[in-house]
Amino acid sequence: MNENYEVADGVSLPRSALYSHYLDFCEKNSLSPVNAASFGKIIRHTFPNLKTRRLGTRGQSKYHYYGITIKTTSPYHDTVCNAARQSSSGHSVTKSAQGSSSSLIVAPGGTLLPSFPSVNHLNLPAEVSRDKVKTFLIMYRAHCQRILDTILRANFGEVQNFLVHFWQGMPSHMLEVLGCSDVVDLIGVCDGILYKAISGVLIPGTLQPLPASLTQAIRHFAKQLGRWLEESLAHLPAPLQQRKLSVAKSFAHSLRRQTSLTHLAQAARTVLHSAEPVTQMLQDWKQIDFEGIARQAMWTFSQNVEKDYAKIKEIHTEFTQLLDQQATIDQYAEWASSLVDRCVTKRVEKEGSSYQKCAQDFLLKWSFFSIRIVRELTLHSAHSFGSFHLLHMLLEDYILFIVENQSSQD
Repeated sequence: MNENYEVADGVSLPRSALYSHYLDFCEKNSLSPVNAASFGKIIRHTFPNLKTRRLGTRGQSKYHYYGITIKTTSPYHDTVCNAARQSSSGHSVTKSAQGSSSSLIVAPGGTLLPSFPSVNHLNLPAEVSRDKVKTFLIMYRAHCQRILDTILRANFGEVQNFLVHFWQGMPSHMLEVLGCSDVVDLIGVCDGILYKAISGVLIPGTLQPLPASLTQAIRHFAKQLGRWLEESLAHLPAPLQQRKLSVAKSFAHSLRRQTSLTHLAQAARTVLHSAEPVTQMLQDWKQIDFEGIARQAMWTFSQNVEKDYAKIKEIHTEFTQLLDQQATIDQYAEWASSLVDRCVTKRVEKEGSSYQKCAQDFLLKWSFFSIRIVRELTLHSAHSFGSFHLLHMLLEDYILFIVENQSSQD
């Protein structure tokens, strides 16, 4: 406790945030966590002068610990604040979300938006003023920073007002700028930077638990964002609308994917952190006819039987070791990431093929093996079928998330 938190007057942290940090710590150190009530007693024992306050509007309030803050040296400081600007006071503030009971922790200076690309490299047509483009980019950066700040305060509904105010209040002399294809492309890049920052604030760890209320608020925001943009941009050039809506659609999909992952991870933790179900999974795993599955795979899609068989054997051995070691969620995630790196990224570097082609090939093979394994478990009436099904969904969604994230960056 003392390594991560310290007493600070006038500062509050949501109780759910501290408990989430504690769950993450237990998982990384292979410890069994106590329940929320017992954890609260530990907090009060460590910080005896701590007060509990219910903050937020009526019907939307949540309990907070008042008089405590996260140390700047804590690994959870960057996780929660997501590169927030440091100030000498070190204070944080919280605000309840509109339309939800979730809260985010915000440093007083806000979170700085990463730099936007320069307009100097743009090959603008003669009729478009470079100075106007620079002026627009200054305006647009301020607009994006305002959106990021309001997200940090969990004021999701206010984003719609900022979008309407900025785009419908656009001066007429700026329309020529918004009709330039290079400027439209630049806006798309800037939107990607903004959305990446928002994603990092809302879901700092893809597999870390989130309060149910915050998950619901994020999903609602993802659902509404496209409609808000359509209404705000209706009078502006079609290429601008298409580009912004396309980037926003990918962002909303990513948010839904990540909230789904956090939910699956939370469910999988209850299984993987218990010795009995994992032992049963290992027993059922060893009953599967992998030689038969491998032969089917070789016949179906292999062009280099010896090399592909060795790779299948290697992956099978690694997964067996994870079960045998009763690995944590994070260890399974690291393994899945290494699979994508070895089977997709390294292949792209070696062969010069497109990332999308290599990723599609890997996902097709992953799907083939997954279906065959699930079939084997079904035929054997495996007692751990439900546990395997849950872990399979988690790994498949996580691999898809990695691939989609990398594809969007490419």
